[in-house]
Amino acid sequence: MNVLSWENISKLTGQTVQLIDGAENEYDVLVEAVNEGESNGTTKDDRLVEHYTMVLLGPEEAEFPQGNYLISHPSMGQQILYMMQAKDNRYTITINTEA
Repeated sequence: MNVLSWENISKLTGQTVQLIDGAENEYDVLVEAVNEGESNGTTKDDRLVEHYTMVLLGPEEAEFPQGNYLISHPSMGQQILYMMQAKDNRYTITINTEA
């Protein structure tokens, strides 16, 4: 099973994941939404394309610059993922296997 599949990650909407920064500080962040990308679920060169964006709501007292973070949840284990700032304590992680 691919722990970063759309099927698995889309179920995290409304749940909390743990974010660990480079200084080993741990934060609870809410998976506010998992937005399906246009080509999600299609195939390219006989491979399934996974294309979606996780929208995370972080705590007000912390700000996370763009970069790699360790994201942890029982259904996905620990994954190092690239996170970008959006707005209003929101951050995005985009998964795209089409490339």
